[in-house]
Amino acid sequence: MGKEVFRATDVFGITRDLPLNYVTRPAVDDELVAALSRDQHLVIYGSSKQGKTSVRKYHLKDDEYIVATCSNRWNLGQLNSTILKQAGYTVVQTETRAASGHYKIQASAKLSAKLFGKGVEGQLGGEGGRETTNEVILLRLSWIPSMSMM
Repeated sequence: MGKEVFRATDVFGITRDLPLNYVTRPAVDDELVAALSRDQHLVIYGSSKQGKTSVRKYHLKDDEYIVATCSNRWNLGQLNSTILKQAGYTVVQTETRAASGHYKIQASAKLSAKLFGKGVEGQLGGEGGRETTNEVILLRLSWIPSMSMM
């Protein structure tokens, strides 16, 4: 029986597929398998080119995980929304509530006086105000199964 021959470019380099030269690392692979057996959500994260995709593809089938690529500038709501969308949910904005407050201040003064024997009158006035608005957006989640789940 002959050995299978590969080109160097088939074995080395960057790929989104499981590399032909994948070697299990007990500190990583065993920890992942133990975490998967806990029946809880699991997040694999880390910097670029550390083997996250390879370890995931080595231990899981394509229909056993979702991939959510995110940004370190996102808030928790954006992250959760992305995860839910990848899991087949649709996030829909359904209701907006707004509350506003307004106040206005008016002031005026009238002055009458005699200056050098003549009557002098003056009036001074002004107004100012401020309006503030607080808006709360409520979201509704809808489950829309993807074609692969039907």
